[in-house]
Amino acid sequence: MNQVFAIGQRYLSDSESSLGLGVVIDVDERCVHILFPQSEETRVYAKASALLSRVVFSAGDTVSDQDGNQYIVERCEEVASVMRYHLTCGKSLMETRLAANIQLAKPLERLLAGRIENAERYDLRQDALKLQTMLNRHPLRGLIGARVDIIKHQLYIAHEVGKRLAPRVLLADEVGLGKTIEAGLIIHQQILTGKANRVLVLVPDSLQYQWMIELKRRFNLDFALFDLVRTASIKEHNPDQNVFTTEQLIIAGIDLLLDHRDLYEQAYATGFDLLVVDEAHHLHWDSEQGGNDKYELVADFAASTAGVLLLTATPEQLGVESHFARLRLLDPHRFDDLEDFIAAQDAFADVAMVATLLIDGKPLTDKQIRAVSGLLGFSENELADINDNDKLRTHVINELLDRHGTGRVLFRNTRDSVQGFHGRTSIAYPLPLPAAWQDTHYTHGKLREQLWGEENYPDGSWLESDPRVPWLISLLRDELKHKKVLLIARSGATIESLEAVLRLHAGIKTAVFTEQMSLLERDQAAAYFADVSGAQILLCSEIGSEGRNFQFAQDLVLFDLPANPDTLEQRIGRLDRIGQIAKITLHVPFIAGTAQERLYHWYDGALNIFNQISPTAQTVQEQYIATLKPLLEQGGQTDEFAELIASAANLRVELEAELQAGRDRLLEYNSCRPNASLRIAQAMSELDEAKLLPMFLDRYFEAVNMDYSVQRDHSWIVHPIDGGEIDNDGVESLPLDEDGMTLTFSRAQALAREDMDYMTYEHPLVTAILEMVTSGSFGNTQVALLKSAAMPQGMVLVESNFRVEVIAPKQLNLSAYLPKQVLRVFLTERGDDLSAVATPEKLLPLTERLEKAKARQVIKVRSAVIETQAKRAQTLANEQLDDIAAAAQAQFGEYMNKEIGRLKRLQAINPNVRDDEIAQLEAMRAQGLEALAQLSLVPDSIRVLVTVKP
Repeated sequence: MNQVFAIGQRYLSDSESSLGLGVVIDVDERCVHILFPQSEETRVYAKASALLSRVVFSAGDTVSDQDGNQYIVERCEEVASVMRYHLTCGKSLMETRLAANIQLAKPLERLLAGRIENAERYDLRQDALKLQTMLNRHPLRGLIGARVDIIKHQLYIAHEVGKRLAPRVLLADEVGLGKTIEAGLIIHQQILTGKANRVLVLVPDSLQYQWMIELKRRFNLDFALFDLVRTASIKEHNPDQNVFTTEQLIIAGIDLLLDHRDLYEQAYATGFDLLVVDEAHHLHWDSEQGGNDKYELVADFAASTAGVLLLTATPEQLGVESHFARLRLLDPHRFDDLEDFIAAQDAFADVAMVATLLIDGKPLTDKQIRAVSGLLGFSENELADINDNDKLRTHVINELLDRHGTGRVLFRNTRDSVQGFHGRTSIAYPLPLPAAWQDTHYTHGKLREQLWGEENYPDGSWLESDPRVPWLISLLRDELKHKKVLLIARSGATIESLEAVLRLHAGIKTAVFTEQMSLLERDQAAAYFADVSGAQILLCSEIGSEGRNFQFAQDLVLFDLPANPDTLEQRIGRLDRIGQIAKITLHVPFIAGTAQERLYHWYDGALNIFNQISPTAQTVQEQYIATLKPLLEQGGQTDEFAELIASAANLRVELEAELQAGRDRLLEYNSCRPNASLRIAQAMSELDEAKLLPMFLDRYFEAVNMDYSVQRDHSWIVHPIDGGEIDNDGVESLPLDEDGMTLTFSRAQALAREDMDYMTYEHPLVTAILEMVTSGSFGNTQVALLKSAAMPQGMVLVESNFRVEVIAPKQLNLSAYLPKQVLRVFLTERGDDLSAVATPEKLLPLTERLEKAKARQVIKVRSAVIETQAKRAQTLANEQLDDIAAAAQAQFGEYMNKEIGRLKRLQAINPNVRDDEIAQLEAMRAQGLEALAQLSLVPDSIRVLVTVKP
């Protein structure tokens, strides 16, 4: 592009026309920065390849200034590369003062210049517009594109929280119920709908890769992992650079910001729209000492960030003070006094008890009915038949939910409430102590050497004497011969040594999954394991317990045991989680008489972790760790160790009983309201069953000459792009891997095969294709023949399509309220309007292809008629804008009034509704109504039909 950019010039984006008219705000050697005021967006383009159109008007054109005043241009001049328009009224107007709404007639210009597209492209463009309209209006927009199973409680929470402006909630589902998936769905929806652009995820160091993998593989979100190496590299190249301004989506270890004050200050100064904190139970606080360093750091960010998601599986496990403190991070104004919070929780106990009876379908006593009527303001007569009226019971439950103390800020589902788990069982394999291990570090060394002595032999020499090796070979050859088996051990070196023995000496099909492998290599290994004829066993280092789920397998070999019960639960959770189809079996080998055996008995007898999920395990172990560690190092089974196990088991049972007694059934009900969650799940299933997307992509690939092949399992392989074969400018910019891509349209296949891209309407490839087809010149002109016995031969008819656009911030999603997003006007050469009778569906079987040479001749001969009717079509379309705007304003206003009214009513009985939440909705209502009053019409495509006798 030879364009000379200058500050103040006005441009339109060729690929994003909905941004409105932009103004150049900065220019450097390589880039131009353009602000689009109406949509509140800023874009940075490479000067050499910017897809931008300079807006320059000529004498006789009508222009509008930023106040909405219209003028006619008399003449124009360029002053320092910026246009000055001299108007017929005697005034002048600099292009910097032009209104942000603009109309260009590019399709007509291309048609008159002989740039004619073929019928396939024209039809594809019309269908792409219909798909975009459907997606803009879909109630699950933002949730459609995830590689997740259709699990009602996850989708319900994501839908409920993700649609909020600046959500501030605590996600507290039990382990294995998918908090990370819920958070990912919320993040995805917030980003896709424009509610959040900058997101910071703070996690423990050990979980950074898990989060990065989950967000990439499940949600197609490219988060940058910020560690000391990355931040140092950025500083080295640009010492003055704030490293946190280099990316929009960031994952960072919380310890990184704690240990490096400069990085904390830079992250804080940058600012984010959404903060996500995993493992929030590590944020400790009490009323006397205040918060620990992690709590104070998160408090700083939470106070300056609009949206906050906290994740923990144990919301009240560490005491009411810590639970209150986490809620305090979300809303310090509401949760400002611990004693008031405790009193409110106690006062709600009776309500929760009644709610439990209602949820379970049990009858209420007369006393309980009177209590409910008094609380809700109902008369006793209104509730007289509550025990026999299911509709009334549901209504009362919903009314109680509105008054729930933490119902809007806390979401918690339990395995008991979700159900559908098949459970787990364990088999212990005590193996004899080898003679070679006597009086060695395996029996008398430090605890680390006793538990994981093989790590002292990276050359693999430990394999010769370790009895777990022949045991494993026998297990795989005999008992588990026809089963898929997952094995997890601590060390990657241990895994690699084991794999070599199994594959080379035992002839067992294996796959390896370690931190030394690239993401692509891990994908390939997981895919080989998932394949029916693939690996029998997948051997994973500890990273195998993070970020991947293998629910199609039911056998897990714990080759060693980790020191931390949470890590052990993470391992087991790869199989024992929602979506599992059968009971899983844990195979636990250990060497008798060593610390391995004692650690097994601790986990089994004290924590009961092999037989059930143990939400109190970490708390119990931390309570006894000082006594436990030396006993694990001692030889033999001592009475003291047995007493310790018994004491710990008693504490665990007490804590579990307290948790069960404190179960808040109303909270669980609110975390997955049955009717609403069922509707969401059904809507997702209906989208899955529709086959529109594969048909659309098939037509698109054919139109641009992209090569793909369908496999026996119905997946598609899209072959690498050969630039010489591609028949459309811009295809090379699509997000396609240079080696090609494997696509699947099946949710089940996508969940089993993470090496495949799951094609949904919100996949980046589909989004890019829809944007390219509808925003550029793709298929926006056509000339064809129309078989008609009712019209004289040779008559010209002009079909003009216009996009109705509203320039506004993305988060308002105003296009969803437009009764029509595309206007079609179909005129004869005399100007008769046949739009209503000659619909696209009726015309489709009557149209025939016309050779381009003949088509250009038609344009040349009939250009005056075509131009006249195209301009008349735009006039007719413009006349519809007022009615469309009025209808859209009415629908948007009704929706916003309903939401604002609901929150105001709710606020009167539940102080968890924040004032700023209501104020923001009111501001959005005003902004949206104003934007809808200024709809613009963008010529999208034009088709000329020439009648012939059938």
